[in-house]
Amino acid sequence: MKTHNLCLPPRSRLRIEVIGWLVMIVLCMFTFSQSSQAQLPTGITKSRWAMDDPDYAQKYADGAEKTDVPGKIKQAADARFLKDSSGLYFSGGLSAFGKSANPLGSLELGYTGYWTSYLTNRTGFVAAANLDDYYFGGEFGMRFQTPTRLAPFAGFGLFAGVSRTSESADDDNIDNDDDGFIDEWGEEEESFDGALIAVYPETGIHFWWTPRIRLSGFGRYMVTTEGRDADAWYYGASIAILSK
Repeated sequence: MKTHNLCLPPRSRLRIEVIGWLVMIVLCMFTFSQSSQAQLPTGITKSRWAMDDPDYAQKYADGAEKTDVPGKIKQAADARFLKDSSGLYFSGGLSAFGKSANPLGSLELGYTGYWTSYLTNRTGFVAAANLDDYYFGGEFGMRFQTPTRLAPFAGFGLFAGVSRTSESADDDNIDNDDDGFIDEWGEEEESFDGALIAVYPETGIHFWWTPRIRLSGFGRYMVTTEGRDADAWYYGASIAILSK
């Protein structure tokens, strides 16, 4: 008797795979953060918060006088040294678009870079799933932000992917799930369901935990190729680890 897959239907196996992928991403985030010397937020009690960056350290080597309040505020907020920084980012979010009204949980892994201190671009791979739809694809986007430590931003992007769907297949005389049994209860057949493209405006805010670790929260309005009834908000958060 074969027991290696515990006779799980495809959707159950997919949920296990998604959970496993999530665990892998979290472990990668932890490992990469450790290798990048992740630490407590810098500059909480000091105005010169990014002194371990050479450009910033040179600019504020002397620092503002203790009585120069505007100068202290400028030092604490200044993030113009970010030009030419780039690195990996990890993102997770929740949305409800496509044919299903159930929320889709998503994970994203990509690369981002600063063309200038106020303009970034990014490219990433996205996987999103719920009980009805499974999307895999990529996205590209750009953001305009203030060159500050706490940085509101606005941007736009494009998502393109494909989806798969599952249908009942317990009477087709085929072993659809490759478990050695034909037409057992709950057996399903997975098939290509179509392509999905969405363009979106977005807004959000960055916070620089350290000069190299950026935390972000954002909201996007997904305008999809499936019609206006399928358009929806997407909410997410991400961590980026950058270097020069």
